[in-house]
Amino acid sequence: MKFANVYRALCAVILMALVVMPAKAQVAPNVVDLVETAYRAGDFAELERLYAIYGKPGVRSELTGTPRLTHFWMGIGKINNASLRVSDEYYQQLDALTGQWAQQHPQSVLAQLLYASSLRTHALARRGEGYANTVSSTAWAEFQQYLDLAGTQLQKTEALAAKDSSWNRAMLVTGRYLDWDKARLMRIFEAGIAKNPDDDDLYFFMQEALLPKWGGDLKTIDRFIAWADKHTRDKRGLEMYARLYAGLSYAELSEALFTSTNASWTSMKIGFEDRLKRYPHTDHRNMYAYFACMANDRPALQAQLELIGDQFNPIFWGNYPERTFETCKKQAQQI
Repeated sequence: MKFANVYRALCAVILMALVVMPAKAQVAPNVVDLVETAYRAGDFAELERLYAIYGKPGVRSELTGTPRLTHFWMGIGKINNASLRVSDEYYQQLDALTGQWAQQHPQSVLAQLLYASSLRTHALARRGEGYANTVSSTAWAEFQQYLDLAGTQLQKTEALAAKDSSWNRAMLVTGRYLDWDKARLMRIFEAGIAKNPDDDDLYFFMQEALLPKWGGDLKTIDRFIAWADKHTRDKRGLEMYARLYAGLSYAELSEALFTSTNASWTSMKIGFEDRLKRYPHTDHRNMYAYFACMANDRPALQAQLELIGDQFNPIFWGNYPERTFETCKKQAQQI
């Protein structure tokens, strides 16, 4: 199929696939939207331009401190999304378009990564979101087929991406689905951090691969967080310690964090304060307040609730956010 035909078909399918995406923490100045718009329009030159700006180490949101690289890939994820209610044609056309870009721009890391990302998304779409025992043998075979293609595409791109941590991000996610062993994933993670120490998502992708649901265990995660703390403390205090244990709570343990791991509330509290010194955003205060409530630290909870005011953000308050928020407010008012 010619590139122009691929482009027109993709645009038609994407326009029919517009959905309301889940709420996200505030992102400024709309990097996610800029990237999504360019991708939706099939404007690879604009995507390349944006990646050159926002894909650099050390470029962070002035409001939240989130790496702009994260925002860039969030924008890509609005299109490369396995949860869209669309037919398989959508993913076929996306593979065709990004495959064309990869062929036309063989020296572009971004073009190669977009193609790999599309293939991985196609794999997940074919599998579906149900439990493993609900996936047909045909869907499993297609899932594996597209994952293998994504893995092969990434391995072909390794030398080209020698200085690009986005390759390591993609390898960690793809490798997790391909059941690569934890030692191999750790090497990929460490190489990515060496390329870009500011790529926060690498820490969270690696931690995800160590979760019990992916064949890991909590003791290994404790050791990983201790490693991450050691390697980031000089520059960022205990911020990463607090965020990684918070991420573990959200992903796996909920309110059992302090009874199931080595997480220290004293250290997490310092970590939240370290982050707020640099980025006093209400999203961070929502997270801090949620864990202060979990740890029964009423003075910290009271202080953060007062600073949050009416800027409650439910995505930081666990599985039942409104109920939890009201319970924590009552806890803060107790004498």
